[in-house]
Amino acid sequence: MSAGPAVTVAGSGNWLLGHDRVGPRVLAMIDQRYSQQVEICDLGTSALALLDHLHGQDLLVIVDACVGYGATGDVLVMEPDLETTPGRGTSVHQIGPVEALVVASHLEPRVLPKRTLLILVETGGLSEEKEQAACEQVVEVLDREIGRLADDRTTDDPAFTGTEGRKPWLNNQSCNVSKG
Repeated sequence: MSAGPAVTVAGSGNWLLGHDRVGPRVLAMIDQRYSQQVEICDLGTSALALLDHLHGQDLLVIVDACVGYGATGDVLVMEPDLETTPGRGTSVHQIGPVEALVVASHLEPRVLPKRTLLILVETGGLSEEKEQAACEQVVEVLDREIGRLADDRTTDDPAFTGTEGRKPWLNNQSCNVSKG
């Protein structure tokens, strides 16, 4: 059912809060990095905004900060279980990206992506240098996962095919890095 790009990278967070800026910082780092088959969307602090970007894409990647899931600076990559109701009581003031996907699964399951990855960076006590290194790791994970999807595609889609060893899903081999 995909009526949009094959991949969506959604960043969640707030530039103004040091512990919550990982999502927007990664989005700034990958701005113009990928082909037109990769949509970049900034959710800000409203995870329900994710609902506007669901169109049955092949891959949805959500980048966000977390606290209490690992050592400071850890990059955690997981596929969320949308069949399991979140364990804590939620209200519209506490909806995160995974809860927004659960809402979508009940309201409009046909728009859910074929695969969803959640990339979390443990930000409890994170220094500026460690944050930069963690965000660079996130970009490496994105390159690997988007590249894997491109390798697995059996289409002649020019956005995902190339010659001479290029990585055609990248707009260029360098990354625009913005420190906000």
